[in-house]
Amino acid sequence: MQEIIRYQEIDFTLRKMERELNNSASYRGRAQMQQLIKADQATLLKLENTAANLTNQYNKATQLYNEFVSALETLQKKLAEVKNEDLASLANEVKSLAQKGETLENNISAMAGRINATNREIDSILRNIKVNSEKLKAYREACAGEIAKIEPEVKRLKEELIKQKAKVDPKLLAKYAAKKENNIFPVFVKENRGSCGGCRMGIPAGRLSELKNNGMVECENCGRIIYVDEAK
Repeated sequence: MQEIIRYQEIDFTLRKMERELNNSASYRGRAQMQQLIKADQATLLKLENTAANLTNQYNKATQLYNEFVSALETLQKKLAEVKNEDLASLANEVKSLAQKGETLENNISAMAGRINATNREIDSILRNIKVNSEKLKAYREACAGEIAKIEPEVKRLKEELIKQKAKVDPKLLAKYAAKKENNIFPVFVKENRGSCGGCRMGIPAGRLSELKNNGMVECENCGRIIYVDEAK
């Protein structure tokens, strides 16, 4: 039993170091910058697609407007050549075409405004990405420094864990791995005054008897393996 407990202690220390590293300001800052950049890149893609569609619509509308202007100029030239009885009809046609052209011109102006606004948004997003990329670089460098600082100890503990693993009963090691896989940690806990050393729930009398006879028993509440402290 003491061999698996020692194995768990080493494993716990490694997990603690990893948790502290992941919770450090540098790691949290790196994760935050990565999320912000990812979100900005997704927004940028949408804005670029919007700008491309607007530009396409703007070009088509401009072409159509130029065709209206050309048609209007042609009609206006005809005004001087038509007979009086046809003048009113042609004048109405010119007026109608001019109104359509004015509406189209207003739409073009509105689209140009939307294109400009979208381009400003794109510029803003690009600036954000640049700033956050610089921050990300700094956070990554800080993370690398933190890793380098603890790397020797992590290496030593991993080597010790491998050596300790060879001393552990394979059956206990299999139980340990299975419990840990189910996010139960620590796996082995001491019995404490008739209660589970993990969740603090009282151990039924029958299970206490089993614990004393077998040296260990699974907690019915949290699933941890309770063992008797042989040092007592």
